[in-house]
Amino acid sequence: MSFVIYLFQSGWIAVIALVILWAEIALLSVASAAPRKRFMLLLPNTLSGSCLLVALGLALTDGNLFVIAAFLGGSLLSHAVDVASRLAGHASGFKRQTE
Repeated sequence: MSFVIYLFQSGWIAVIALVILWAEIALLSVASAAPRKRFMLLLPNTLSGSCLLVALGLALTDGNLFVIAAFLGGSLLSHAVDVASRLAGHASGFKRQTE
């Protein structure tokens, strides 16, 4: 149990999660018929998650609040890019047509 506590107190849990996250995107991209396209589709979401995990690691180790805030802002920006890219193909469905 003390090892789990150590992982959280030292911030290593965030590093482990980052490695798993990037290994997952690499595996999904390589397994795809179009690896580069798949990677580019997954990149904004992965960057958003990465920023959140870095902010978590910094917070767990009493990091600088401004740096933590910067990573949280980066996560929000990456998330906005991800949502915008997902909605781009559905833009015509959001137009209101009235008579």
